[in-house]
Amino acid sequence: MKWTVAMDTAPHGASRSRSWLVALLLITAVGAATLYSNRLILTMFPDRPYPRDLLFELLPYVGWTRYLTVIALVAGFSLFLYYAINHEPSRIPAFTAIFALMYLFRAAMIVLTPLGSAQGDGAFVFDVQQYGMFPSGHMAASLILVLLTSAERAPALRRVQILLAMLQLAGLILAHGHYSIDVVGGALLAYFVVHVWTDGTLFDPLKRLTGA
Repeated sequence: MKWTVAMDTAPHGASRSRSWLVALLLITAVGAATLYSNRLILTMFPDRPYPRDLLFELLPYVGWTRYLTVIALVAGFSLFLYYAINHEPSRIPAFTAIFALMYLFRAAMIVLTPLGSAQGDGAFVFDVQQYGMFPSGHMAASLILVLLTSAERAPALRRVQILLAMLQLAGLILAHGHYSIDVVGGALLAYFVVHVWTDGTLFDPLKRLTGA
């Protein structure tokens, strides 16, 4: 299945401005939804449970790998920005909408069954952290970067994105950044959003608004 099918002709003038406006509104909505979900979790579930995790018990804890998650995400987004600008600049608003949809779904899902941070009470990497665990936004974003990077147009970049996604997975598990089920859930969420955007009709109105 080809995830990066060619789009129609690039939007121009008012259509291009509308595409960027919709993308910016979606980003704003993501920020508001995430903040609200985090506040809801902190207010309604102050004593969140800390479940056991099979992989945490089978694998050693390697604290320094937490920084792999930051490196993988920053490098992945930087390389994808380079790819988008050089290969598919007209699709940048649509790419933004795909990521925004994933994070909006995540904001709605994290409040359903709130769990205590896999790392415990301390911060995973930074003091400011997300309190929702399932699904993992880190894993979802890393996989979306893979799926949206065309193997035909940029095969080397695609291979690097796959490597970065694997580093993301290793860092999250070995440093207890996310429970195993969070990582699986993040991957499934990424697959769902990209698959439905590419082959489904659910997001058709949004695709038209973003020039896709």
